[in-house]
This record gives sequence, structure tokens and C-alpha cells, in this order.
Amino acid sequence: MRSPARIASAERWKAAGFVQRFDLPRYAWSYDSQNAVTSDVWDPYPHVEWLLSQLKSGISLATERALGTETHLGFFWGGGGTGGGPFISVQLAELLVHHQIALDIGFYYQDPEEEDAKPS
Repeated sequence: MRSPARIASAERWKAAGFVQRFDLPRYAWSYDSQNAVTSDVWDPYPHVEWLLSQLKSGISLATERALGTETHLGFFWGGGGTGGGPFISVQLAELLVHHQIALDIGFYYQDPEEEDAKPS
């Protein structure tokens, strides 16, 4: 939090009117389910289930949330611009409610010709 890059970033934010608070703990983890769940699985449930299974045994996100910890689960969904997106099943909704975690899904355009040109 006190590296030269972080301090410079804080100064830029401060100049824009935002004040960084160093008294709040800030941690972030980034997991990718792509290698754990086959990439041809379009149902988000197995991806969310795998991510939540990575929690240390005995950790409850619902309990941590009640203690003030914020959690955020985000997915990026690629598509060719033809519409559609992930199906939020009752099973997935129940899993999210059980863990008291919201799911944010971002959409982006994915050119099918560029995907076909990627090496396997």
C-alpha cells in the first residue's frame, strides 16, 4: 500500500477529489475457472461452484459478510454480438444466496474469426 506506484496513484486520485483511506484493509484475489472447468461449458453454475470450493474449509462468506467483509464475484461473458448470455438457474441462485455473494456478469464482444485463428 505504500509503494511509490501506490503513493503516486493515491496522489492522482486525491487531485481528482478522492481520498484513499489506509485504515481499511484491502485484499483481492483473482481466480480463473477456465482450466478447472472445461471451456466448452457455458453453464455458469460449475464455474461458480468450483470457485467457491476453493475457500478454506470452515470459512463462511455469509458469516464474513455479517462481520463487514465485502465479497464480489465477477464473470466476463464473450459473445459475437448476437444476444443471449448465461442462464442463471435456480440452482445457481440458491448457491449464491447460500454464500451471500452477488454475481456480476460483464459482456464483451468476441470476434469469432479471431477465436478461430487462435492456436489450440
